[in-house]
Amino acid sequence: MSALANLPHLITLLDDESEVVREALQRELGSIRRELPEQLRLMRRRLTPEEEGHLNRILDPLRQTDLENAWMRWRWMDDPTTQLEVGVAQISAYLHGWSCQPTDLGRRLDALADEAFKDQGRMDARELAAWMFAFQHGGARFRGNNKDYYAPGNSDLFQVLDTGLGNPISLACLYRLLGQRFGIGIGGCNFPGHFLARVETDGGLFLVDCFNRGRFMPAADVARHHPAATPGVEEIIREAASTEAVLLRILRNLDESCGRARDTRLRQLMRRLAVRLMEE
Repeated sequence: MSALANLPHLITLLDDESEVVREALQRELGSIRRELPEQLRLMRRRLTPEEEGHLNRILDPLRQTDLENAWMRWRWMDDPTTQLEVGVAQISAYLHGWSCQPTDLGRRLDALADEAFKDQGRMDARELAAWMFAFQHGGARFRGNNKDYYAPGNSDLFQVLDTGLGNPISLACLYRLLGQRFGIGIGGCNFPGHFLARVETDGGLFLVDCFNRGRFMPAADVARHHPAATPGVEEIIREAASTEAVLLRILRNLDESCGRARDTRLRQLMRRLAVRLMEE
């Protein structure tokens, strides 16, 4: 209670360079970190970019511990798509910063599904892909981030929802998670170099390139004619990617992105999560 009561004063100390003060701030603000966004909203207190940065640095060790302690809880879920949502939400909430909680992702996806339903009613897999990815009225709701392909934020579903930009796997995950809310079975295809969604519809198996306008491609054609096609690729296409495979690929993408950005701290964290996934 004392930390909440003293919140206005604590915020004024965010830029204090004293190690003792920073430790006290981490202890006090850390104790109310899950209530902070709502408390600041009630105070009508909008943090400056500098304050945001200080708060992220102060709370980051605690948030990192939260992530590592909660990681792998997605395996407790019965349904693979729900497992994926929980795992992606954990990663995305950490990437997005102190004001975000994993449970926020479900609410954001529910709101997007409500918007889609009000706009188009109940949709099938092709219609949903068109609603999400096709160019309409001068743009697409979601599209591939060609200009900054390797940015770590492309793996953050909160950022994808905010900006409409993502990488192949984050867009495919978004398509799958939104599809679940429409009762549409959408899987993933761990295709080499470019993750694809996987849909069984119209009596056949199709791969969906969410990065490139949600293009539907007959799986048999991809297996025969794609430059990367090999007997191994045929097997990858035939079997839907497991939750473990999808999450591991997201972590490996982040590993590479962090390497390019020279973010050693985040890269090491993603590697630890990947090792836990492979070991358990």
